Amino acid sequence: MIKKKNIFNHKPEALIFYSFVTAAFLGALLLQLPFAATTKPLSFIDALFMATSAVCVTGLSLIDIGTDLTLFGQIVILFLIQLGGLGIMTFSMLFLIFVGKKIAIAHQLCIPDLSQEISIKNFKYAIVSIVALTATIELIGAVLLYFPFRERHSGLFAMYNALFHSISSYCNAGFSLYADSFMGFSAHPYVMSVVMVLIVFGGLGFIVLYELLKVCFRKRRHENKTGISLHTKIALTGSFLFICLGAILIWCLEHRGIMQDMPLGHQIFNSLFLSITSRTAGFNTLDTSLLSNPTLLLLLLFMFVGGCPGSTAGGVKIHTFFSLIALTKNKLQGLSMVSLFKRKIPDVVIDRALTIFISSMLIVFGAVFLLQLVENVTVSHFLVQERKAFLDTLFEAVSAFGTVGLTTGTTNHLSYLGKIIIILLMFVGRIGPLTLGIALQMQQKKKLIYEFPQEEIIVS
Repeated sequence: MIKKKNIFNHKPEALIFYSFVTAAFLGALLLQLPFAATTKPLSFIDALFMATSAVCVTGLSLIDIGTDLTLFGQIVILFLIQLGGLGIMTFSMLFLIFVGKKIAIAHQLCIPDLSQEISIKNFKYAIVSIVALTATIELIGAVLLYFPFRERHSGLFAMYNALFHSISSYCNAGFSLYADSFMGFSAHPYVMSVVMVLIVFGGLGFIVLYELLKVCFRKRRHENKTGISLHTKIALTGSFLFICLGAILIWCLEHRGIMQDMPLGHQIFNSLFLSITSRTAGFNTLDTSLLSNPTLLLLLLFMFVGGCPGSTAGGVKIHTFFSLIALTKNKLQGLSMVSLFKRKIPDVVIDRALTIFISSMLIVFGAVFLLQLVENVTVSHFLVQERKAFLDTLFEAVSAFGTVGLTTGTTNHLSYLGKIIIILLMFVGRIGPLTLGIALQMQQKKKLIYEFPQEEIIVS
């Protein structure tokens, strides 16, 4: 008897790819509908760009969604953000749970938000917990944002506005109904604080949040307290270091620049906000195009690293970055073991981190090279300072790959080919390192029956 093939017969990495591609194309078709735009319908390439940016929770935008899209179009964007933030496969697996289908362990690997203990021992409970935790955090965020928004808008729109920005913040999407993002709230610490907390929670990932909740709400006091896992330690420590050091450096670089007219308190809040949002979210309270070159270079590093594995963030991830830092440190000390927090990191994890990091660097380099070729004339024509054309193009590419959404103004001036390159970068940034990591995780070491002759090379 021949088994009927369907999408769930494919490998997990293929399922992730098909899910995101399908969502992006369906979203593009919806955004092309006449009643999705306030004026003329979007072209297919623009609609695909916006849908891809939403489902990949990037935030790069060719239009002002607050005025150029109708309520229907905005809801399509919001739905794609939520879908991309949780992960297409999370929804797919949740649907299969409710219809009573058996979920293969191989397909559970499509959801990197789960630790091994959660995903294998109590998979159904974990999936429901992910959705419930997400909905709870987003609802709380919406309630907290409602009050300041109520001062500016009518009650019904304030509720919708608060919900939209809460979901966009937690999913690290960076889409805003305001044309200038959150620049209008650069002197409003309360709004910035709520958005920053939502971004951080979304960037930590479900594994970390689940473990923190488990530690905080232990049901039995006599329960064996083994402490938090190495994964959570790296996530919390790495995020803390990036946020604090980033805020300090940004303030040092910009307190006499773009923030010179602000009170000290507002300077600190805006520096902290930019440090947090630049690693994945894409909101901005400062005009990114006016930032100094050293600040933009710092943001490039933050965008490339991104957030934590299994989160709504993009980039190569904090764990990859700190694993390679530990590798470099230990090798310089002549140690063969790679360790963090007095725990050895398996060699297979280091190999995976190296592969993801190097492949990501090559992808970004190739994309920037192509963008320089196709945008050499059009971008330079619109930029005030042509000497910044290369940096602006590099910034745009890294922002797309890191699914951040910050831009120095290049997005609106991209050519047709430039939009395609950025679309592909957003796809690769969202699912590339992820699927590559899964592929490496599933790949079993092959036993070779032969070895090539060994020969030394010079490495200096």
